[in-house]
Amino acid sequence: MNIRNFYLVGIVLLSLGLLYEWNSEQKSKSINKHFDSINSLSVESNEDFVTLESNELSLVVSISSGSIVESRLKKYPVENVDGSLGFRVFGFSDATSFKYYFKSGFTGVSPSFIVKEADSNYVLLEDPVLGVSKKISFSSSPYEVVVYDSSLGGVDGKSYAGLYRSQGRSLDLKRGALEGGMMNNSSYEGVAISSELDPYTTSRLASIDEPLEVLSRSGWVAFVQKYFFAAIIGSDDYIYNYYALPKESGFYRMGYTVEGSSLNNLTYGHEHRLFIGPKIRKDLIERAQNLELAIDMGWFWFLAQPMVFVMDFINGYVNSWGLTIIIFTLLIKLVFWPVTAKSFRSMAALRKITPELNEVKERYKNDRQLAGTETMRLMKKHGANPLGGCLPLLVQMPFFIGFFFALREMVELRYSSLGFWTDLSSPDPYFVLPFVFGVLMLLTQRLNPQPAGMDPTQAQIMKYMPVMFSVFFLFFPAALCLYTVVNTGVQLGQQSYLYKQQGALSKE
Repeated sequence: MNIRNFYLVGIVLLSLGLLYEWNSEQKSKSINKHFDSINSLSVESNEDFVTLESNELSLVVSISSGSIVESRLKKYPVENVDGSLGFRVFGFSDATSFKYYFKSGFTGVSPSFIVKEADSNYVLLEDPVLGVSKKISFSSSPYEVVVYDSSLGGVDGKSYAGLYRSQGRSLDLKRGALEGGMMNNSSYEGVAISSELDPYTTSRLASIDEPLEVLSRSGWVAFVQKYFFAAIIGSDDYIYNYYALPKESGFYRMGYTVEGSSLNNLTYGHEHRLFIGPKIRKDLIERAQNLELAIDMGWFWFLAQPMVFVMDFINGYVNSWGLTIIIFTLLIKLVFWPVTAKSFRSMAALRKITPELNEVKERYKNDRQLAGTETMRLMKKHGANPLGGCLPLLVQMPFFIGFFFALREMVELRYSSLGFWTDLSSPDPYFVLPFVFGVLMLLTQRLNPQPAGMDPTQAQIMKYMPVMFSVFFLFFPAALCLYTVVNTGVQLGQQSYLYKQQGALSKE
């Protein structure tokens, strides 16, 4: 081995070792910080709060306002260790002054509640002066909360329900570069409204300069974020005025008012349906029409969503998302086998005549027009198409991009394991997959024909492309790396087989 390459390999290995140690240290700090931050809205420390518990959710309710000020998903821990608290959708952060909560009631009415009845899974609040009450309980559907606001004598205002959120990133989502932060930060966050007019309308908070309003029967309004979110779901029995309002007093507000539900110009009550849970496509489809669109899968969502359906079907049998990704990647490669075969045959033909193309370029280096004419004649003679290797790959590109977004947004991959990878949604902590991908890319690069007369600088850049991509993959979730490694490995095998079949491997 060249002494220069030996030193280079040593530097890379040392850098990876230091990166691994640093990443382990940061992960340990994150876990310790999580356990040090005991629930700041504990009932013991503040008499204004009451806690409700179901199998899936833990809620903290402010007694005086009747707001749900914190929610934790008990089956989705913040850290992948025993004793970790559940992921928060509603809540607040002392460090950033971030707040996110749910509130409902009647417009124009500001009650101050006291507890009338309470149990572990429901609370009944009332304001005896204003004659209004609120019952918060769990629905029979997992991850759903029922909030019933009522007035014994009726009120002039309309029933409403809203999500109140300050500026800032969602709680408990990993932000570190080696914790999946690159993918997490690029996921869509913003208001989403589904109505009869438009199944999915979105807007980022900073873009709400004036009120957004839409009247619709049924529908829903939500704040969309990575993996977990909250949505207020309407009923077919009422017409709702869905809205998203500009920032006021530090909060963005999104929700609905119930239209035409009054009797003799008085409103007596309304039952609100609130979902707080994971973004699992097959589950969201059953809850409300178009609710699965809250899983934002980019421009090729119409391809990504069927892919998730197929993967979910496969996982029902193998019960391992890692194996599911491998099997589904193999299926995609099998479907596109004829297309890629055509591409590789064209590349093999081009590889075989590369020495002749270089000779033509050298012979006619002072006459570019004649060099071009001779090059095209030579390619036509041997059936080599310079675009043959590109066009078939372009056909596959939308499917691969769709698969990329599908894997990026699937909450099912969070803390899902495969072998010694304990979280497919975060980068490979051992750097095995990025390294394997780099090796496969290097082998693929050696098979691909080098363009005739390539500039030495370009050739040098191409030489280090596998290293550059491997570094980039250090920050990609392990699931995406796994998909890319399997995809590249199968492609390399197919390319080698076809090159051998065409007699192109012996040509250098």
